[in-house]
Amino acid sequence: MQTQPVRGLVQRRRAAGLALATVVWLSCLPGTSSATPVASPSAPRPTSAGRSPSAPDPHPPAGGWSPDGAVPGGEHLASRGLVAPPGAPKLPRGIRAHGWILVDLDSGAVLAARDPHGRYQPASILKVLTALSIAPQLPGRRVVTVSPAAATAEGSAIGLLAGARYSVDQLFAALFLISANDAAIALSEASGGVARTVAGMNAEAARLGAYDTVVQTPSGLDGWQQLTSAYDMALVLRAFVNQPRLVAYDRLPSAAFPPRASRYGRVGPYQFDNQSLNFLTSVPGALVVKSGYTDAARHTYLAAASRHGRRLGVVLLRDERQPADQYQQAGALLDWGYALAPDVQPVGMLAGPVPAGQPATAGEPLAAGEPPAAASDLKVLAQLARPHSGLRWSLDALLPISALIAGALWLANATAAGRRAIRRPGRPPR
Repeated sequence: MQTQPVRGLVQRRRAAGLALATVVWLSCLPGTSSATPVASPSAPRPTSAGRSPSAPDPHPPAGGWSPDGAVPGGEHLASRGLVAPPGAPKLPRGIRAHGWILVDLDSGAVLAARDPHGRYQPASILKVLTALSIAPQLPGRRVVTVSPAAATAEGSAIGLLAGARYSVDQLFAALFLISANDAAIALSEASGGVARTVAGMNAEAARLGAYDTVVQTPSGLDGWQQLTSAYDMALVLRAFVNQPRLVAYDRLPSAAFPPRASRYGRVGPYQFDNQSLNFLTSVPGALVVKSGYTDAARHTYLAAASRHGRRLGVVLLRDERQPADQYQQAGALLDWGYALAPDVQPVGMLAGPVPAGQPATAGEPLAAGEPPAAASDLKVLAQLARPHSGLRWSLDALLPISALIAGALWLANATAAGRRAIRRPGRPPR
C-alpha cells in the first residue's frame, strides 16, 4: 500500500508531466504571423531544402509559364541568356546581374533582357509589391501602435519603439528610404496581419500576371520558397510608377522621427537620408529606385527614369556592386535604352493588365535636399538603419521557451521534494 508521501509524489509527477506536455503542444502551434502561400500551379516550386537559403542557388529554376501555357511576354523571353533587338548597339559593359530586364513602362515593350524568367530571391525590392498591396487600405494619416514583434524584426531597421505610435506616412518613408523591415512588419500588421499581407501580395502578383513569383515575407527576407523573376518585377515596377503617392515616398531625400516614449523605453529624435540618393541625384530623369540584399539573393535593384515623355524601367537580380555600382549599371542600361531608334523591334511585351492610376513623372535629377513632387505634406523623419542580429528573438518567440524552462524547473523541484519525502517517510515534503 502506498504511503501518503509516495502517493503525493506520483500525483505531482503526473500533474507536472501534463503541464509540461501542454506547454510543449501550445508552443508547437503555428503563430498568427506565419504564412504559407500557395505557389501558382503554372510556376515550378524551387528545389531548396526546407529552410531559408543562405547562399545563391547555383542553378536557379526557370519560370515563364502562364495559365494558358504561353511564355509571358513572348517566346524570346524564354531564353536563359541574353536577348536584344537585331542590329541594336552593343550593350553597356559591366552589367553583372544574372537576371535583368529593360522595359518601356508606357508601351510595355521589352527592349533587352538576360534570363528574364529565371527565378531568383528578390530581397528588399519585394517591398515595392508590399506597398502596392497594402497602401490602398492604409491612409497616410492613420496612426499605428508598433508591436514588440514588429519592433524586433530581423534585418535592417529604423529602430521603431514597441508600444509607440507612428503614422502610416512615417512608416512608408522608413520602408522606402532605408528598407526598414520593422516598418514592413508594422505596416503588415496594420493591414490585417503578416499572413493576410503575404496572401494579398501573392494575389496582387497573380493579378499583374507575375506567375514566376511566390511571396513568403513582406520584408523581402528570404523564404525557402520565395522567388521572383526580372520580368515579374518589371510588371510590379510598371504598376508602382502609376501610383504618385508611393513614388512620393520613394523620392523623399530625407526624413525624421520626433522623440517617442512607451513602457518599453524612449527613442529619438533622429533623422536619416534616402539610401538611394546616388541614383536619384545623378541619373537624368530619375523617377524611382529600390535596392535589396541578402546572402542568398546577393544584390538586387529596381529603378525607373522619365525622359522626353518616355518612362523606362530596369530590374537587376543576383547582381554585384563591382566593377560598377548598381546605380551606375542601371543608369547605363537606361542610357542605352533611350538611345535606341524609335522603331526598334522589341524582344517581347509586358503582358498582364495595364495598371490604372495617374502616371508619375520626373524630368530632372532630384537635387540633394530638394523636396520631391507631391510629398510636401509628408512630415516624416527617421534614423539610419541599424542591423538586428538574426539571434535577436521577439517577445512572442520567448514566451513558449520561458514556459518550457519554468515547467522543467518546477518538475525538477517536485521530484527532489518527493525524494526527500521517501527518505524521510515520517515528515511530509515541503
